[in-house]
Amino acid sequence: MAAIITSKFRLDTTNKFVDSLGDNQFYMALGRPNAWTPSDAAPDTPYENDYASHTLWENMFAMKKIDSADIIHSSPRNLWVSGTTYIEYDDQDTNIESKVYHVISANNNVYMCLKAGAGASSTNPDNTALSTSGVINHSGSDGYIWKYMYTVPTADVTKFLTTSFIPTRRIKVVPPGGSDTALTNQWSVQQNAIDGAIYNMKITNAGSGYTSAPTVTIAGDGASATATATVSGGAITGITMTNVGTGYRHATVTITGGAGSNGAVRPVIGPVGGFGKDPTNDLRSHYVTINTVFTGDESGTIPDANDFRQLGLLKNPIELANQTVNHGSFVVGNFYKVLTLGNTTSNNNIAAGMLDQTVGAVFKALTVGTGGSGMGTAAQVAEGSAYNTCKKLTVATGVTFTPDQMIEGHTSGTVGAKGMVVEYDATNGIISYIQNETTGFGTFLATHFIRTTGTSIAGQDVTAVTAPLVNHHSGDVMFVENRTATTRATGQVETVRLVIAF
Repeated sequence: MAAIITSKFRLDTTNKFVDSLGDNQFYMALGRPNAWTPSDAAPDTPYENDYASHTLWENMFAMKKIDSADIIHSSPRNLWVSGTTYIEYDDQDTNIESKVYHVISANNNVYMCLKAGAGASSTNPDNTALSTSGVINHSGSDGYIWKYMYTVPTADVTKFLTTSFIPTRRIKVVPPGGSDTALTNQWSVQQNAIDGAIYNMKITNAGSGYTSAPTVTIAGDGASATATATVSGGAITGITMTNVGTGYRHATVTITGGAGSNGAVRPVIGPVGGFGKDPTNDLRSHYVTINTVFTGDESGTIPDANDFRQLGLLKNPIELANQTVNHGSFVVGNFYKVLTLGNTTSNNNIAAGMLDQTVGAVFKALTVGTGGSGMGTAAQVAEGSAYNTCKKLTVATGVTFTPDQMIEGHTSGTVGAKGMVVEYDATNGIISYIQNETTGFGTFLATHFIRTTGTSIAGQDVTAVTAPLVNHHSGDVMFVENRTATTRATGQVETVRLVIAF
């Protein structure tokens, strides 16, 4: 059986992921402060299994919420460079996905190649004034014809442009007054896009014996497309569109006259809606770029004095302090995960007006629930902007603990637990720590005293044991990336950009 997964399917999946931010909570996670190997030369390879998800939680020490403004569609970045040969768009190309048929200029203008020249491109498409009309010929002596699609707005350049990917968006409403010129230009391009236009013809047989330009006749389910032919040496050497027409889904072209024979061409038909109507479709933007900025300790919220080697994307982690929330304690606008349903059909709604929920479903509370205790329960999905995901120990002050130190919890000379220091608050005597396969596990107790591994000091008495702010393993791990160390320092800002392909 011959089958394909189409670009539309991939784009639809991408769209659903981007849109899901309105119905779910996503977080970027930082973790793995300890080295991968003694030399720390190469990270471990993550795999698609539960083990990788579990170890991400064990290594994690911080996470920050991803807002809808932090994610955008993306496409591969192909920089226009003089002397490079580019491919023209062809609706019948069997391998179009891998072809370089769109470029971005040094001025961040994005163009689609409607017609390639005979060789390398040498005329910068920026040399032609930008036009937002439907019929655009950014052409030069090199024979290339480019269609202006959009300009990456300044804010998107700063936030999402990478060396390998460009941000792509479809503007859904008229940009307000005072908007970036790039947005107003793109809106004009979208509005002026020509549905089913024929921008180019492919010569499939140059024919022979032509003494003059033959007549080009276009027949199809659209209207108004016209073209002229050029001949040289008795053969057809070029087709020029004099009117791109509109509304074509299929068309045939006949060549007559000119005293020659056997000339044949086929049309290249543009997409439904037209080029520029939806750049995410035109540029096959089944990638997303996520931008998350970690600013120091996020106002005292997360550790900022240790390095990280692991990134993760989490969906709907649960706040530990609110693992069970009765319907009467809902906060309108917050997200919750269904734990139990009501005892009767009439009460089978976790939030008023939200019927037929299922255990495990995530929803946004519309109202505070009312009614009896049979209404069911839910867990509070994380809502905060950032979380310290470490376990914590409060100890008597006096001994300094440093990041990456291994610590032990002792009772009468017996080691009851092990962990690794992520950060130490010397003022308040609070150790933020993680436990993973490298450190070992066990449960620290308020009866323990803490000392660093391999030392004989008396240690510091534990005065409090504090669980993490989020329930480990409660959210879905959507993405894991292992990398070499990124060093954090107090007050330092890290911008994390993830590009995910669908």
